[in-house]
Amino acid sequence: MIPRKLVLPVAALLLFVGGLQSADKDDGWIVLFNGKDTTGWKLKSDKYTVTRFVDAEGKEIKGAKRGKLDQKDTIVDAKGKAIDGAKIAKIDGKDTPVDADGKPIKDAKITKTGGRDAILSAEGKEIKDAKAVTETMPNPTGGWKVENMELICGNGPHGSDIFTEQKFIDFELHVEFQGNSNSGVYLQGRYEIQVDNNFGEKAKVVEKDGKKVEEFRNTLCGAIYGRIAPSKNMCKPKGEWQTYDVTFRAARGEGTKVTEKARVTVVWNGEKVIDNAEIDGATGSALDGKVLEGGPLMLQGDHGKVPFRNIKIKPLNAK
Repeated sequence: MIPRKLVLPVAALLLFVGGLQSADKDDGWIVLFNGKDTTGWKLKSDKYTVTRFVDAEGKEIKGAKRGKLDQKDTIVDAKGKAIDGAKIAKIDGKDTPVDADGKPIKDAKITKTGGRDAILSAEGKEIKDAKAVTETMPNPTGGWKVENMELICGNGPHGSDIFTEQKFIDFELHVEFQGNSNSGVYLQGRYEIQVDNNFGEKAKVVEKDGKKVEEFRNTLCGAIYGRIAPSKNMCKPKGEWQTYDVTFRAARGEGTKVTEKARVTVVWNGEKVIDNAEIDGATGSALDGKVLEGGPLMLQGDHGKVPFRNIKIKPLNAK
């Protein structure tokens, strides 16, 4: 748990319920963030690993990085398989994959392969006798802090995710956030609702079943990351508070066999953008893949600086 030294005063009386805090006990809502500390939350990782690059004398080299040298150009097809006999020719001033007769190869691309590992300077030049030094260090706060009744991530170079001690199955959720940068709200610690700064982003026109339709990215703020795109972009400008009101129905099954996938409805800033949609499995960086078990609420903290507040959940009777 994040140390209590983060405690800040707050002029509100809150009641403890099962290790979390509730100001709405009578109507079934459980307040997950009490506005003054991180009681009821755990860090996903209390340690972090850093890699430094040093010269022969052990002095750190600023801007150094790992890279490859002596690679060669290889022409591959759409599946990444090398194409025998292909070569590179200049067509309209551009390097283009062509066959033995000099004709451009459809869907082929030029990629770098092979080579050797090296430590490079910021300019991409090899640094002789340099080496990488890896260290594991304690990460007591994960880059999170509590300030002005807000739970804020991304305050250090080594932020990490936090999740509630309590686990949930079916529920309603209310959470407020500022979409200033990249973060996420993980239902059951498994299904991420993306948080990001996407104010003003327009839908793209794509073709489906012979028709042109407008479609938002499934990685946009408001999306179930990589799974379900929101029907509208309700993102507010950076610095403005936004809301997610979520109804979640957990996956169903017997033993380890899933017979019904999880379903979710997301109301974003008062507009329904995902309507009782089926989620095709856990999203990236999930806490685990045990979708038939209860899980916590998890907040992503290893990207940018994002404040959260007024986080509460209402468990529902499984049906």
